[in-house]
Amino acid sequence: MVMSLTEVAEKIPERRWWALGAVCLGLFMALLDVTIVNVALPAISSDLQTNFSGLEWIVNAYTLVFAVVLVPASRLGDIFGRKTLFMLGIAVFTIGSLLCGLSGGIAMLNMSRGIQGLGASAMMPLSLAIISATFSGKQRGIAIGVWGGVSGLATGIGPVIGGLLVKHIGWQSIFYLNIPVGIVAISLSLWAIKQSKDESAARNIDLFGFIAFTVFMFCLIYGLIQVNQEGNDWTSPHVWQLLGLSLLALVVFIAGELRIKHPMVDPRLFRIPSFTGSAIAAFCLSAGMYALLFNLTIYLQGFLGLDAMESGVRLIAFTAMALLFGPLAGALMGKIGSKRLIVASMVLLTIGVYSMTHLSHHNAPSEWVVLLPGFIIAGIGSGLINPPISNLAVEAVPVQRVGMASGMNSVARQMGSAFGIALFGAILSSRYNSLVTDRVQSLQDNQLTGSAREQVIQAIESAGPMAGSNGLAGIEYEAIFHNDPLLDTYRQIARASFVDGTIDIIRIASVILAVGTVLCLVLIRKNSSIPS
Repeated sequence: MVMSLTEVAEKIPERRWWALGAVCLGLFMALLDVTIVNVALPAISSDLQTNFSGLEWIVNAYTLVFAVVLVPASRLGDIFGRKTLFMLGIAVFTIGSLLCGLSGGIAMLNMSRGIQGLGASAMMPLSLAIISATFSGKQRGIAIGVWGGVSGLATGIGPVIGGLLVKHIGWQSIFYLNIPVGIVAISLSLWAIKQSKDESAARNIDLFGFIAFTVFMFCLIYGLIQVNQEGNDWTSPHVWQLLGLSLLALVVFIAGELRIKHPMVDPRLFRIPSFTGSAIAAFCLSAGMYALLFNLTIYLQGFLGLDAMESGVRLIAFTAMALLFGPLAGALMGKIGSKRLIVASMVLLTIGVYSMTHLSHHNAPSEWVVLLPGFIIAGIGSGLINPPISNLAVEAVPVQRVGMASGMNSVARQMGSAFGIALFGAILSSRYNSLVTDRVQSLQDNQLTGSAREQVIQAIESAGPMAGSNGLAGIEYEAIFHNDPLLDTYRQIARASFVDGTIDIIRIASVILAVGTVLCLVLIRKNSSIPS
C-alpha cells in the first residue's frame, strides 16, 4: 500500500525535533573531542616527536581558547543570532579538525586545536540557548534531557572510539571523524533551526574583559607548563614572571569588570555564596578528576604498555558509571537538594581519586586493576555531580544574569581542566627529576664516578616523564648510554620515578577535591541572593 504525501509528512518529526538533532550533533562533536584525544596522546607523541609539555598543549590549547571565548561567543549569539553563530562555530570546529588531521608538527597541531576550541566555544553554550528558544513547557524538559544524555554519551564513548580509530587507522582519524559529522550538522541546522536573538541584550562586547582574562589564563597556564622545560624549575625567574603577570592581569580584570556597565563577567555574582560554591565545585571537579585522566592515560599506555584501544576499554569503568548515574541526579536533586548531592558527589570523587594512589612499580598490564575501584567510585560521583552544579549556578542568580552565570560555570570547568593539567605536569616533572637525582646518587657502583653520575642524571631527566614511563625504550637511549651495563638499572629508576611522581599528583588531585568538598559544604545554601 502506497502512502500519500500527507501521510508521509505526518510521520516526519516536527522541524523543531530535527533542530534538536542538529544541536546535539554539534554538542556531540565538541564533547567527544575532549575525551577522544586523551587515548591518542602517546601515538601523537611518538609520531610528532614531542615532549611532555607539547602533549599538555594539545589539550590546553583547546580548553584555553574554549574558556576565554565562551562568554563572548554567547553574547555574540544573543546579538547577531544564535543560529548564525552556532553554524559558524560548527564550521570553524570542522575546519580546525581538518587542520589537526593534516598537522605534520606539534606547533600546527596545537594551533589547530585552538581553532577547534574557538568553534566549540560557540557550539556549547548556544546549543542550550537554541533549545530554550525552540521548545517550551514539557517539551523543553524532554529536549534538555536528550541534550544531557548526548553529553554523557559523547563523554562516555570517547575513549573507546578514540582507541579503535588510533589502533586501526591512526591518530589523525580522530579528527577526520568530525568532518562528515560537521557537514551534516551544518546542513541540518540551516534547514531546521529557527533564528533567535535576545533583543534586550546589550549591543556591545566587553573587549577589555576579554583581553584581560586572556592574559590571565594564558600566563597562568604557560607559566606552569614552563616548569616542565629543561633548565626551568619552580624557582626560575621566567616562571615567576609569568605567574606574577597572570596575577596582575586577574586583579586588573576584576577591577575593570566592576566598573564596566555591561561586563563579560560580573564579579559581584561571587558575592552569592551558592553561586561561588557551584563555580568552585565545577573548577575542582575538572582540576581534580578530569585533568587527572591525562596522566592516567600516560600511565596506562606508557608504563603498562597498553595500546590506545586497550586504554579506552579500561577507562569505560569511569565513563560508564558517569553515564549510568547522570540521569539519577535529577531525581535525587528533588529529594535531597543540590547541596547534599554536590557534597556527597565530591566526597565520592575524593575517595575514588585517593584510592588510585595504590600504584605499584610492576608494569604488568594486569596491574591496571588497582585503578578499577577508583574509576567506579569517581565515575559515580562524576555522574551525580554535573546536573546539580549546572542547576545551582543558574538558580542562585537573578533571572537577568542566568546566561552569564551558566557561561561562567562552564568557564570554571575549562579553567579547572587547563589548570589541573598544567599543575600536574609541572609537579610530575619536578618530582620525576628529584627522584631520579636521589636514586642515581644512591647507586653503589665503583665504576660510576661523580661526573658520570651527573651525566646519567642529566640524560634521564632530559628524557622526561613520558620516556621515563616506558623505561627509556628506544634505540636512541641505548646510543646515549653507550651500552652501559647499568642501563637496565637506569630504566628501572626512570620507571619507578614516573610511578612515584604520578602517585604524588594523584594525592594532590584528591586534596583539590577534598578542599572543594569543604568549601561547597560551607558556601552552598538553600536560599541565596545578591546582598544589598
